[in-house]
Amino acid sequence: MSSTTSANTMHLRIWQQNLNTSPLAQHSLLTSSPIAKDWDIIALQEPSINTIRNTIST
Repeated sequence: MSSTTSANTMHLRIWQQNLNTSPLAQHSLLTSSPIAKDWDIIALQEPSINTIRNTIST
């Protein structure tokens, strides 16, 4: 095995957040452009659910 590392190393960046069913927290996170640019995967726990039992997405 070689002890050298490749210069082409890539990292997978994951953001996980519990929104506690807060529509304000969910809207703020989804419309924040730095979040979309800085993270590869965004995992949302307990998203906001509207009165007809649907989640909000963009």
